[in-house]
Amino acid sequence: MTEGLKSIAALRRGLDVLFAIEQSSSVTLLELHRQTLIPKATLLRILKTLRESGWVQRDADNGCYVRTPVAMPSDAAAQWRSRLTALAAQPRAALQRRLVWPTDLAVRHGNAMLVLDTHRPLVGLSVNYRVIGFRPHMLASALGRCYLAFCQKAEREEILAVLARSPYEVDQASRRRPAVQQMLTQVRQRGYASRDVRHVGADTRMTQRFGAIAVPIHHADTVVACLGCAWLSALSTEKEIVDAHLGHLHDAARAISERLRQGCLAHP
Repeated sequence: MTEGLKSIAALRRGLDVLFAIEQSSSVTLLELHRQTLIPKATLLRILKTLRESGWVQRDADNGCYVRTPVAMPSDAAAQWRSRLTALAAQPRAALQRRLVWPTDLAVRHGNAMLVLDTHRPLVGLSVNYRVIGFRPHMLASALGRCYLAFCQKAEREEILAVLARSPYEVDQASRRRPAVQQMLTQVRQRGYASRDVRHVGADTRMTQRFGAIAVPIHHADTVVACLGCAWLSALSTEKEIVDAHLGHLHDAARAISERLRQGCLAHP
């Protein structure tokens, strides 16, 4: 029935831009131009349309474009995420009283993680993933590595297979299976994941390096979320953070798991 009909080139370009933003989590106009090969003038019109339609938002601090979390009230997954955030609020508040560094709560969202809630006591840590709705990379972020290490094998294989087909270098590391498996085994042995310090992230103008660790949150023997902490590398080392706060992160994760159990929150 569609034979002979012409496709809409403008729509295709818009979808290409939206896909590029989702894959990169947070991206500048120049990076979008390099990824899509779409002229900058056309990109600006597409981005304006996406912003006006509520699909994309622009971070005023760094100029990066990020995907706006779109969730209808009837969306079971969105309702679950909202309930998870609410149930996690008290343990996270108690955790933040012990930490001066930012913490994040995130869940899996496709082939990346989705930051649901963030506590930012330090303005100085101005990285782009401080934005709620940011989607950290699975293989580069502490949150993603943590989820991959502790999720079920079938789910992990599904995620890695999708990442292996990605056009982006940060995802293509999934093709080096022995190295990935070794990293994930180490995460499980240590009980926490740390971010890939070689990965700068989308905000290439950021001059301060940061570190991050994350621990899993389980519900009914399944990892449903991850809890992370980030810090400025110039001020603390990973060992110092682990020695001082890993126990606090695990305590908060267990408290959240218990509240999920008491709240009978079924994963969608």
